[in-house]
Amino acid sequence: MAQKNKVTFSVRIDEDLYKKMLAVAKFDGRDENNHLLHLIRTNVAYHERIHGKIDPSKIELPAQSEE
Repeated sequence: MAQKNKVTFSVRIDEDLYKKMLAVAKFDGRDENNHLLHLIRTNVAYHERIHGKIDPSKIELPAQSEE
């Protein structure tokens, strides 16, 4: 099975919200990465149900900044 390209990005989040997200992830039996992926997939699926399919080939990735 071919591996899809993986992208890494940072998220700035309030510490209390981050802790709450960790608690929900643990409750659901997920680590933080898998929990975020679940949330993103759920959100994209909802958006596509309402607004139609998104064609990823038509979307350009933002330039990576060097901090």
